[in-house]
Amino acid sequence: MIAKAENTIQRVAFYCRISLDEEKQRYSLGAQEERLSSFAKSIYDESWTLYKTYRDSASGTHLNRPELQQMLADAQASAFDVLLVLRVDRLSRRVAELAILADELSGYGVSLRSVTESFDTASPSGKMMFQMLGVMAEFEQKSIVSRVKLGMKRKAQTGDWPGGRVPLGYRFDSKTGLDIVPEEAVIIEKIFDQYTAGKDGSSAIAHRLNEAGYRTKRGKKFNRKSVLVILRSVFYIGRFIWAKEVFESNHAPIISEETFEAAKKILEKRSSESAGHKWHTQDQRILSGLLRCSKCNSRMIGVSANSRGQKFAYYVCRKRLDTKDCDQDYVRADIIEGQILAEIQAIFQDEALLADIWKTAQQKLAANAPAIDTELKNLDKQRTKHQAALDRYFQAFESETMSPATCNQRVDELATQLKQLDEQREALRTQRQSLDLPAIKTDFLHEILSNLRGVVDAVPNPQKKHLLHLLVKKVLVKDRCTFEVWYRLPQFPGVRTLGIMVAPRGLEPLLPP
Repeated sequence: MIAKAENTIQRVAFYCRISLDEEKQRYSLGAQEERLSSFAKSIYDESWTLYKTYRDSASGTHLNRPELQQMLADAQASAFDVLLVLRVDRLSRRVAELAILADELSGYGVSLRSVTESFDTASPSGKMMFQMLGVMAEFEQKSIVSRVKLGMKRKAQTGDWPGGRVPLGYRFDSKTGLDIVPEEAVIIEKIFDQYTAGKDGSSAIAHRLNEAGYRTKRGKKFNRKSVLVILRSVFYIGRFIWAKEVFESNHAPIISEETFEAAKKILEKRSSESAGHKWHTQDQRILSGLLRCSKCNSRMIGVSANSRGQKFAYYVCRKRLDTKDCDQDYVRADIIEGQILAEIQAIFQDEALLADIWKTAQQKLAANAPAIDTELKNLDKQRTKHQAALDRYFQAFESETMSPATCNQRVDELATQLKQLDEQREALRTQRQSLDLPAIKTDFLHEILSNLRGVVDAVPNPQKKHLLHLLVKKVLVKDRCTFEVWYRLPQFPGVRTLGIMVAPRGLEPLLPP
């Protein structure tokens, strides 16, 4: 029998949660709220008021729930005295998280109570019961997960699809299982037929499919990656992969075993031949992240190709590589990188330009001086006022017109405030002094910059890339011979016209499969 609460008005908050991963919800949000309201009336009679009902529709395996976080923020602001839940697993299914929540609520002066479990975290015995219930909730949740996984594995072993994203070519029916979609199966057959013919690679196939109006399961255009995923999927020969295991499936295949194996052999052959297309981390292209195609505004990424035993590095428009929807030229990496590094060195050796930059920087810094000077004057006034008050307290103490206890407390406060004002004033003075740039030492700059290219060439690519990102905002590629550089420094010439970017032979590198 639970005793009635005292007549003091209790501010009560309700927390309700349903989980989207629970197939059968015993109590809806509305039903939980009704149970909580009835419980509050039976416990507090008329001596309570409802502050707010917090409702979440999310899993109890994590605390990243909007209403839960809002409830904790309100509890910290002392907005309510008691939090009611239907069961502790509505807060969390993990013991550690439940303990954290209980301690946090207790620290805010909020008592946690459950409708279906007899405990109150305001008492030591209630805290112990709460922890035991948390252990049971976590055990139940892990048991459910284990049973679900076991059921899915048994389902997979019998050839029934355990669930997941339905691939292109199929649809799922709760009665018949996985059925072939004829209009989508045509796309799968075209991909395998064209690839096993040995003429077209994955990029060319994606381009052909897009031109014919075909789209992926999500309604997007095909690209090289989406074609390769289809070519490597055992789903189309009547199998599926679950938990990294391959299972024989009950669904009908679209592709024969012979066609799939033929595609697999071509994939393996082309993969070994195109190993040079991938760049290792230490060979990272230094302009990646800066180059953009001026035709479609897509990023240009680094690729490489082998021609007659020689390896060439290029930058290519992402859209052209993926879907061939752009006709931007391939750009030789060594030439564009070298030209930009050479131009940066030339810019920093231009004394007139550096002087102009220095002057512009000085003007921008000087524009901040009046505001800092005004703030310094205000701080000086506050300091004078606090010092005068401190002197008056000393006089009162010496003349014995104020008790030592009262005087000491106020003196300590004023001394602390004076110290803070002095620290602020010193910081502002330092900031004010930094606004005055020293004169450029041209001899020192010449000594450093004359060997800039040699220094840059000696450091690893990640450092070169970092340097370029500090100095260059972006580079717009017009074609293989022309690009536009946007520097982070003002008043630089924008357009550079290069010489021949690639040799007359082999302008276009070989594409990966």
